Amino acid sequence: MSPSNSTAAARQPRYRQVADELLAEIRAGRIRVGGSFPGELELVDRFKVSRHTVREALRMLGDLGLIERRQGVGTVLRSRESNEAYVQTIRSPEELMRYPLNSRLEVVATNEVRANRKLAGLIGCPTGARWIQISCLRRMAPESGATAQGKGRAICWVDIYVLPEFAGVARLIGRRDEPVYELIEQKFGEKVAQVNVDLRARLIDPVLATALDVSPGSPSLTVVRRYTGRSRRLFEVSVSEHPAERYTYSLELRRGWQSGDGTTSS
Repeated sequence: MSPSNSTAAARQPRYRQVADELLAEIRAGRIRVGGSFPGELELVDRFKVSRHTVREALRMLGDLGLIERRQGVGTVLRSRESNEAYVQTIRSPEELMRYPLNSRLEVVATNEVRANRKLAGLIGCPTGARWIQISCLRRMAPESGATAQGKGRAICWVDIYVLPEFAGVARLIGRRDEPVYELIEQKFGEKVAQVNVDLRARLIDPVLATALDVSPGSPSLTVVRRYTGRSRRLFEVSVSEHPAERYTYSLELRRGWQSGDGTTSS
C-alpha cells in the first residue's frame, strides 16, 4: 500500500477498514461461496474492535450483496461479486453544488428568527425553533462581471440558518473563503456527518428580484442544503435562490459498488 493510500485508509471509520479487509479476502477466494462466514465474536477478537464495529462492517458487506444470514446456519458468503449501482463520488460537502472560485458571499442582514410553519417545513426543523438567519448575496468578483455600481454580478440569494450558539460565524462570512460549515467546524468544533440536498423550482418574489436584478416572478432554482452533525443535530441550513439563467448543475455517474450508506468500492 502506498503512503497516500495508507493515509486515506487511516482516515476511514474503523468499520470501513474492517469491511475492506474482509472484502479483500472475499476477492482472493479465501472464503468459499456458500460457505460459513466468520462470526461476530471471532471478528471482534481478530480485529480488536467492538461488536458494534463488526456489525457495521458486516452490514456493509450485506448491503453489497456479498453475505447473508441464514436461519440455523449463520452468516454465509453469497457471492464474490457485489450489486452494481451508478454512483457519484463526493469527497467533501463542498463538492455538493460547487460555486465558481471567484465568487464571494456578501452579508446583507443578520437576524434571530423563530421558525413558523412555512419556514419549519422548508428547512426541516420543529415549529418555533430558534435560528440565526444570515441573509447574503453571492457575487462574482467585480472584474468577472461588474455592474454599474462596480460590484460583481449576483449569482444567487442565500439565507443561511445556524443555531444561535454559532451566531459568531456571521462575522467570518465573506472575509474567509471557506464554506460556512467549515467555519463552524473551525470556530466551534461541530463536524458534518450528513448533508441532504433538495432542489426545487420556484418563482422569485419581488424583494429578492430587486436584489438579484431580475423580473419578479422569474423562474428560479432553489437549493436547500441541510447539515447534520455527528450527534444527529441539524446545525446549519442554507436556502439558495438562483435565477434560472445563472445556474447550471452537471452530474457525472460511474458504475461502482455502493453500500447502503453511500460508501463505494471498486
